[in-house]
Amino acid sequence: MEKKSLKKIIIGAVALVALIAVFVLCYNKFSAKPTEGAKSIVIEVVDNNGESTTYDVHTDAEYLKDAMDELADSDDSFSFSGQDGDYGLMVEVINGTQAIYAEDNAYWALYVNGEYGQYSANQQPVADGDTYTWTYELAQ
Repeated sequence: MEKKSLKKIIIGAVALVALIAVFVLCYNKFSAKPTEGAKSIVIEVVDNNGESTTYDVHTDAEYLKDAMDELADSDDSFSFSGQDGDYGLMVEVINGTQAIYAEDNAYWALYVNGEYGQYSANQQPVADGDTYTWTYELAQ
């Protein structure tokens, strides 16, 4: 009886390890990857009044937050801040306009080439020619 229980435990452990390996391989294959080298991107900010400001950015940054840091350092008209959380950097203020969900019932939504972003600013890879739009949105 003990041999059967031990055998089931070993088979279960091997199956669990195999399942974890499959998840790791899928994550590595399908997750967004940064690219190295010089890039020209556009960062657009659509504020709470619907007014749009566009910034042309030339950068070597691999992630959006780093490109935004470079922009903030080189252009006084652009600024941002936020909080690190479980899912990365939650941008709360852009160009002095606050959008904190708990306080304002609003948030800064990130769009990548017109599509709703899937990553936080510090996890969003930057690719040459892409447009990253931060839009002030009220929660529904």
